Amino acid sequence: MTWKPIVAGILNVTVGVITLVGTFFIVMLLVGIGGGILAISRITDLLPMWLSVSIEGVLVITAILLIVLSALPLLSGIYAIQRKNWGWALVGSILAIFSSAIVGVISTVLVLLSKDEFEESNRFI
Repeated sequence: MTWKPIVAGILNVTVGVITLVGTFFIVMLLVGIGGGILAISRITDLLPMWLSVSIEGVLVITAILLIVLSALPLLSGIYAIQRKNWGWALVGSILAIFSSAIVGVISTVLVLLSKDEFEESNRFI
């Protein structure tokens, strides 16, 4: 047992929490400001109806994807600290690269180097 999975897990949890808080802040700005479902509803009043609905739909889908992609490094960090489910720990570490390149690369390398320390799991990778 080495320190590698624990450090990778702490890095992933940190990236996950920071990204999730930032994503929620952005979503709350989009939802909370303005008269409609999204903050840009006043701007979309000037556009044709089909275009304003498309813009709002894309923003809602983007917000949902950001929340999901922010939560995965957090979950993988927990798996890495527990030394369970190496595949999910690796996936979350790779996704952490998109939020914080240096931290994500370090955690991915640490998860890769500590594969033998994880419990056997046939569910993923």
